[in-house]
Amino acid sequence: MFLIVFQIALGLSNTTVKADIVAQWAPDARVPGYLDDTFTPYLVADQNGTVHAFASQWINDGSRRSAVVYRQWSLLGGWTRPVDVILTPTGNAQILGAFLDSSDKMHIIFMAGEARDAAVYYSFAPAANADLVTAWSIPIMVGENALGLNSAVIAGDDQGNLFIIYSGNRDGNGVYFVTSSDSGESWSELFPVFLTSDTTLLPFSLRLAISQDYQVRATWNVVTSVGVDEALYFANYSVRNSEWGNPVELDRRIDLPEYFGPSFPAMADNGSDIVILYNGGNPYAGQFVNPGRPVMRASISSDGGLTWDGPGNPFPLLNGRSGEHALAVDSMGGVHGVFVMRIDQYVDGENETIGGIWHSKFQDGIWTNPDRFVTTYSPHDVRATVSQGNVLLVVWREDPGAGKHGVWFSYTILDTPELPIIPLSTVPITVSAQPASTVIPFLATPTQPPEDNIFEDSSPSRWSTNPVFPLVAGIVPVVLVVIGIFVVYRFLINRRT
Repeated sequence: MFLIVFQIALGLSNTTVKADIVAQWAPDARVPGYLDDTFTPYLVADQNGTVHAFASQWINDGSRRSAVVYRQWSLLGGWTRPVDVILTPTGNAQILGAFLDSSDKMHIIFMAGEARDAAVYYSFAPAANADLVTAWSIPIMVGENALGLNSAVIAGDDQGNLFIIYSGNRDGNGVYFVTSSDSGESWSELFPVFLTSDTTLLPFSLRLAISQDYQVRATWNVVTSVGVDEALYFANYSVRNSEWGNPVELDRRIDLPEYFGPSFPAMADNGSDIVILYNGGNPYAGQFVNPGRPVMRASISSDGGLTWDGPGNPFPLLNGRSGEHALAVDSMGGVHGVFVMRIDQYVDGENETIGGIWHSKFQDGIWTNPDRFVTTYSPHDVRATVSQGNVLLVVWREDPGAGKHGVWFSYTILDTPELPIIPLSTVPITVSAQPASTVIPFLATPTQPPEDNIFEDSSPSRWSTNPVFPLVAGIVPVVLVVIGIFVVYRFLINRRT
């Protein structure tokens, strides 16, 4: 009966939804080596079957500082050990984003400093050596007067252009932009893309996406100083013209008590559509979710952001919000949305909650019915990426209001072609001086995470999860038998002579 109601409810949405084969998710497991309170890492997939993960984590030297921690994941090898790669002399290094360019150069940005004296810093390393502290360039400041909201993002194209936006207040609270045309060797002056013109309004949840025609897509929401989500914006930047278009307001909170506003946008550009998925208050009456309550909302543009379809509610049964959610593009251009939501239903007068992480695919203007997988602990702040075009990796942390049990992950194999493996470049990347930017001293030998936390309560080891292991285990006895036969044969020959 519930499934029938579910299908009817999906039909009420003003966004088309279709049935799809339910994804088969691997059982969730804790990511080994992260501390109990580590925030969800940022994920970057290369073309060599590897996902690079960056997080910030407390170091074990008694100073209560956080370092930028790097590690890798692959379908065959699992998780590598975490390595501290960036550590400030004082204060915390909070990772803000990462980008891998076409020359296999890894770029990261992070925030350092205290709340009212924070700044955005940049560093790079060859992706093949990203686990070596000495491979990383000396961090330089690229964004001054950051608001300390830990909201910034870096992206780039295949022409050596890098783009950073962050929440700052040099000329007032707003979105600030800085770019590099030489793969991070030098940086432009700061430029305000958007100003709130109100000291009580702050830009948050900044996102970037790069189009195939060298347009940079940007989206963000605006929150009040007390955390009320007010509005959602979008803007285009033309790389060829070095020019930003006027920001467009996509959604705004209905000014009524108990109404939620637009929050935590995720964005993807698959070459034909710009997809923005976010939380927002349900504006419709007579649906399964009461008006004003948080639902997943979607805005779609098929003409590069000139016009927009929506916002709509593609999943009208689902409600609630649990921090960040993610969009990732597969090898066929399908956009996969991953988010934490729930369904509230009443059975015999009692409320029953069906929660978990939900997944839906958008392609050709259609969202699939969301499939769900149940997690060990209540999930929060989901991030995701697609590896080799057909492996969807998802990571999250436990809801901080429920407990602290570290970072968890799962994955599913998509019904899309696997892309060819392209090994990472091992050509050394020259680190040149950058006198135009402010350099701060960073320690070159950060400490390792506590040993007693490494791989504790974690998924099976790399060998036990590697499908090659059974093959190796089967070959070893055969090799031993062959060696034994050879030894016996040599012994008999010697006896005869």
